Amino acid sequence: MSDDERRDLETHLKEHFRLSLAMQVKATHVLYQHGRISRLQKRFSVKRERLIDDLFFWYFFGFMDLATAAFSAPVFLVPSHVVHTEAVHEVHGNIVEFDFVASMNPWSKDRWRPYACDPAEVAGRVVKFLQAHECRRRAAMGRAAGSIIVEPGTILVARAA
Repeated sequence: MSDDERRDLETHLKEHFRLSLAMQVKATHVLYQHGRISRLQKRFSVKRERLIDDLFFWYFFGFMDLATAAFSAPVFLVPSHVVHTEAVHEVHGNIVEFDFVASMNPWSKDRWRPYACDPAEVAGRVVKFLQAHECRRRAAMGRAAGSIIVEPGTILVARAA
């Protein structure tokens, strides 16, 4: 897998390869001051035809502290459709410029706070999301199939009624 598909990493639940979450990582090593509050700001641009609005494609925004070589809290795990609607800065022809600006203050009430978490919580949030969608996928297979294992690409053949 390469970044030309706009995925920096992709993950799945153990032994559940058909359901995965892809992430585009947007990191910075500089915080900007707004009064006494530090803000994480990340600007990036994408060609319109390369925008991926998908339930299973998210952005990870984080401040990398170069002294500790670790992400500082909070980091932001945001679904792509939210970034694409809330962080648009400018559109120049076929290029969409995004400007993600989030407060690093843990008591902030900015629009990005619902997506903020401690770096140690990222894996748990991803697992929780994928488990919820795995349950929905299994429920969508329906009871009609009974004990037959139904996966995408499987065709069930039966006699006409």
